[in-house]
Amino acid sequence: MPNYCPKGTDYMKDLARRGGLKSGETRRYNRDMRRIAGQSALIQAPDVVSALIEAGVLGRENRSGGSHDTDWRCPACHHFNSIHSRACAKCKRVSPGNGRLTRAELRERIAGHRYAAILRKADMHEV
Repeated sequence: MPNYCPKGTDYMKDLARRGGLKSGETRRYNRDMRRIAGQSALIQAPDVVSALIEAGVLGRENRSGGSHDTDWRCPACHHFNSIHSRACAKCKRVSPGNGRLTRAELRERIAGHRYAAILRKADMHEV
Protein backbone atom coordinates (compact mmCIF):
# COMPACT_ATOMS: atom_id res chain seq x y z
CA MET A 1 0.00 0.00 0.00
CA PRO A 2 1.48 3.38 -0.94
CA ASN A 3 2.53 5.81 1.73
CA TYR A 4 1.48 9.39 1.02
CA CYS A 5 3.46 10.85 3.92
CA PRO A 6 7.15 10.44 3.05
CA LYS A 7 9.41 10.11 6.07
CA GLY A 8 12.77 10.73 4.47
CA THR A 9 15.59 8.48 3.35
CA ASP A 10 17.58 8.51 6.60
CA TYR A 11 14.57 7.57 8.73
CA MET A 12 13.62 4.69 6.43
CA LYS A 13 17.19 3.34 6.33
CA ASP A 14 17.39 3.43 10.13
CA LEU A 15 14.02 1.67 10.37
CA ALA A 16 15.18 -1.01 7.93
CA ARG A 17 18.38 -1.59 9.92
CA ARG A 18 16.48 -2.03 13.18
CA GLY A 19 13.89 -4.32 11.61
CA GLY A 20 16.55 -6.46 9.98
CA LEU A 21 18.40 -6.91 13.25
CA LYS A 22 15.23 -7.77 15.11
CA SER A 23 14.04 -10.27 12.50
CA GLY A 24 17.50 -11.87 12.47
CA GLU A 25 17.37 -12.31 16.24
CA THR A 26 13.93 -13.87 15.98
CA ARG A 27 15.05 -16.16 13.16
CA ARG A 28 18.08 -17.36 15.15
CA TYR A 29 15.97 -17.85 18.29
CA ASN A 30 13.36 -19.89 16.40
CA ARG A 31 16.11 -21.99 14.78
CA ASP A 32 17.58 -22.78 18.19
CA MET A 33 14.15 -23.64 19.61
CA ARG A 34 13.47 -26.01 16.69
CA ARG A 35 16.85 -27.66 17.26
CA ILE A 36 16.13 -28.14 20.99
CA ALA A 37 12.62 -29.42 20.27
CA GLY A 38 14.01 -31.89 17.73
CA GLN A 39 16.54 -33.21 20.21
CA SER A 40 13.93 -33.61 22.95
CA ALA A 41 11.63 -35.41 20.51
CA LEU A 42 14.31 -38.03 19.96
CA ILE A 43 14.59 -38.60 23.71
CA GLN A 44 10.84 -39.02 24.32
CA ALA A 45 9.20 -42.41 23.95
CA PRO A 46 7.05 -42.95 20.84
CA ASP A 47 3.32 -42.46 21.19
CA VAL A 48 1.90 -45.97 21.35
CA VAL A 49 -1.76 -44.95 21.13
CA SER A 50 -1.36 -43.07 17.83
CA ALA A 51 0.60 -45.99 16.40
CA LEU A 52 -2.20 -48.39 17.37
CA ILE A 53 -4.81 -46.08 15.85
CA GLU A 54 -2.87 -45.88 12.59
CA ALA A 55 -2.49 -49.66 12.55
CA GLY A 56 -6.25 -50.03 12.90
CA VAL A 57 -6.11 -51.86 16.22
CA LEU A 58 -7.81 -49.05 18.14
CA GLY A 59 -10.63 -46.85 16.94
CA ARG A 60 -10.43 -43.09 17.16
CA GLU A 61 -11.56 -41.47 20.39
CA ASN A 62 -15.03 -39.95 20.25
CA ARG A 63 -14.58 -36.21 20.69
CA SER A 64 -18.19 -35.18 20.15
CA GLY A 65 -19.92 -32.83 22.56
CA GLY A 66 -21.14 -35.60 24.80
CA SER A 67 -24.30 -35.79 26.84
CA HIS A 68 -26.36 -32.68 27.45
CA ASP A 69 -28.50 -34.33 30.11
CA THR A 70 -27.10 -31.97 32.74
CA ASP A 71 -28.01 -28.81 30.79
CA TRP A 72 -30.57 -26.75 32.67
CA ARG A 73 -33.47 -24.69 31.34
CA CYS A 74 -33.88 -21.05 32.34
CA PRO A 75 -37.28 -20.53 34.00
CA ALA A 76 -37.63 -17.07 32.44
CA CYS A 77 -36.71 -17.56 28.77
CA HIS A 78 -36.57 -21.41 28.54
CA HIS A 79 -33.07 -21.32 27.04
CA PHE A 80 -30.92 -24.39 27.75
CA ASN A 81 -27.58 -23.62 29.43
CA SER A 82 -24.56 -25.67 30.43
CA ILE A 83 -24.47 -27.02 33.98
CA HIS A 84 -21.19 -25.13 34.44
CA SER A 85 -22.81 -21.72 33.97
CA ARG A 86 -24.57 -20.06 36.89
CA ALA A 87 -26.48 -17.52 34.77
CA CYS A 88 -28.52 -17.86 31.59
CA ALA A 89 -26.54 -17.08 28.45
CA LYS A 90 -29.58 -15.53 26.76
CA CYS A 91 -31.27 -13.37 29.41
CA LYS A 92 -28.39 -13.19 31.96
CA ARG A 93 -30.61 -14.17 34.90
CA VAL A 94 -29.05 -16.17 37.72
CA SER A 95 -30.09 -19.79 37.94
CA PRO A 96 -32.78 -20.63 40.51
CA GLY A 97 -31.53 -21.32 44.00
CA ASN A 98 -33.90 -24.23 44.61
CA GLY A 99 -32.34 -26.32 41.86
CA ARG A 100 -32.20 -26.33 38.12
CA LEU A 101 -34.49 -28.36 35.90
CA THR A 102 -32.17 -30.45 33.70
CA ARG A 103 -32.95 -32.16 30.42
CA ALA A 104 -32.91 -35.58 32.08
CA GLU A 105 -35.48 -34.46 34.67
CA LEU A 106 -37.65 -32.99 31.92
CA ARG A 107 -37.52 -36.30 30.02
CA GLU A 108 -38.58 -38.16 33.19
CA ARG A 109 -41.51 -35.76 33.67
CA ILE A 110 -42.59 -36.17 30.06
CA ALA A 111 -42.44 -39.98 30.38
CA GLY A 112 -44.52 -39.79 33.56
CA HIS A 113 -47.14 -37.57 31.91
CA ARG A 114 -47.23 -39.86 28.88
CA TYR A 115 -47.74 -42.90 31.12
CA ALA A 116 -50.52 -41.14 33.06
CA ALA A 117 -52.23 -40.13 29.79
CA ILE A 118 -52.17 -43.73 28.54
CA LEU A 119 -53.70 -44.92 31.82
CA ARG A 120 -56.39 -42.21 31.69
CA LYS A 121 -57.23 -43.12 28.12
CA ALA A 122 -57.60 -46.80 29.02
CA ASP A 123 -59.76 -45.85 32.05
CA MET A 124 -57.17 -47.26 34.40
CA HIS A 125 -56.00 -45.11 37.25
CA GLU A 126 -52.77 -45.33 39.15
CA VAL A 127 -53.00 -46.86 42.56
